[in-house]
Amino acid sequence: MFRTRLISLFLILHVGTSLADPEVQLPNGRIRGREGSTYTNKQVYIFEKIPYATPPVGELRFKPPIPPPSWDGTLDTTSLDIMCYQQNGNDDSETEDCLYINVHTPQLPGDDGTEGLPVMVFIHGGGFIGGGARGVYADRMVNEDIVYVAFNYRLGPFGFISTQDDVIPGNNGLKDQQLALRWVHDNIQLFGGDPDKITIFGQSAGSASVAYQLINQDSRDLFRGAILQSGSFLSPWAFERKSREIAFTTAAFINDTFQTNTDSQALLEFLQSVDAKAIDVASEQYANSVANLQTREIMQGFYWAPVVEAKNPDAFLTKNMYGLLQAGNVVAVPIIIGITSEEGIAWNQDANGAQADMTSFDENLDWLVPNDMQLTDPDQRTEMGRAIREIYTGGEPLAEHVGAGVRYCSDTAFSRSVIRHAEFYSNLAETYFYQFSHDGELGKSNVQYDGADHVGHGADISYVLCGGSGCDYSGYPEADQIAVERMIKLWTNFAKYQNPTPEPSELLQNITWPQLSTQDGDFYYVDITDDLEIKNHPKEATYSKWLELYDSLELSDFDTF
Repeated sequence: MFRTRLISLFLILHVGTSLADPEVQLPNGRIRGREGSTYTNKQVYIFEKIPYATPPVGELRFKPPIPPPSWDGTLDTTSLDIMCYQQNGNDDSETEDCLYINVHTPQLPGDDGTEGLPVMVFIHGGGFIGGGARGVYADRMVNEDIVYVAFNYRLGPFGFISTQDDVIPGNNGLKDQQLALRWVHDNIQLFGGDPDKITIFGQSAGSASVAYQLINQDSRDLFRGAILQSGSFLSPWAFERKSREIAFTTAAFINDTFQTNTDSQALLEFLQSVDAKAIDVASEQYANSVANLQTREIMQGFYWAPVVEAKNPDAFLTKNMYGLLQAGNVVAVPIIIGITSEEGIAWNQDANGAQADMTSFDENLDWLVPNDMQLTDPDQRTEMGRAIREIYTGGEPLAEHVGAGVRYCSDTAFSRSVIRHAEFYSNLAETYFYQFSHDGELGKSNVQYDGADHVGHGADISYVLCGGSGCDYSGYPEADQIAVERMIKLWTNFAKYQNPTPEPSELLQNITWPQLSTQDGDFYYVDITDDLEIKNHPKEATYSKWLELYDSLELSDFDTF
């Protein structure tokens, strides 16, 4: 009798442990996660810090990622406690050994024949120098029976250094992303997900990253849809033209011989030999040495960003993005793409600082000219700057119309490029365009300027991502709570049905989100305010005038726009 009770107790404890500690057998080893719950107490199985690549250290530094080796025993994947090196970061958890992926799933596969769930894979933003998957949750999506995935990718020089030759071609951060997406496609069925129903989404640099994945043919069949929130590879900040100069100048902060030494192989060998922290600090020193309003990264290009590579066996991108998109060389899957109503407010939080910047622009009109216009003559740049100011103030000083200057910042850094991307892409695949204009407390848009809209860059992501008790919005205004529910429904509808409004819905005010088509001169989109409104031609007052300026250049190809 005693022995029977002991065996029964063992079985109870064993089953309890199994329920609390879910395990998954991957092709290269077994992992153990943890059990949790969403804000509505929906059960969720959480696996964090799953290796999707071999640690890119030593001779693998600045090299394309390779799959991870197999391991013995059971790997603890209950929490992600590290991040990739961050520029301007000072966290002990920063490390080169950072290529890990997280999976949150409401179901694990069983013997009951349950179908796999749709999967949403988030690519984080952060200007290609910051951010990560740690603490970035989407409980409200999981609550809608979505498998949620997020991952780290190399940032700053570790992910985007390039000598613009075949020694360090560049784009390793994008190659990390693609390997992570391949890992998801190959393994997500083991977590209850459907590999044929994967949607990738991202915001800011994550959105630009999504765009880059859409023009690499090796991404074909890795996902069936994409959501791009405030970013494109056409955005001026999402591309770097002088990466070779940046690479050597950065190295010179560690070893001044690289002020004159221009040997790429010597640079690679040196940078592979030094401590990772030294490279991280040097990249910060470079940024601090060159940053000013004239070269403001958000309008002229991040120092560490994707590049057009010299041809090499592992190349991710070897031609300008604009021409590839215009020619239709994309992974043509349905997309949602859009902007916030006034992206540039995020870089103009201080009214006095914004006033000073506008005065500087008035004194240096050539600074208003995007470098992608390819104008080098000082007089031509000044005249183009004058024409740009004319769009926003009718020729009057920007310092007297700061709100108009903020609109210039929004259009130059985000709106123009994202709208152009949508125009081209809509000729190739189903495209749904939006503008997020809901001015709520959750979005934290606290600065307003006369003549400008109110919702700045990043406000929309607060209505999409949340975790645990952070998903309890009961203390926010009802309009915010409704906006959250609508965003989640639109985004998860798209993941499930490849259509954000597949059927009439009272929550979505029974609208049918129109697919974008510009063939007849229209550009219909959904404006997400306190209501959902179907409108025509986003940023109409300025966008068409920018097109006239670009057309006047009579150039056959651009990189950004």
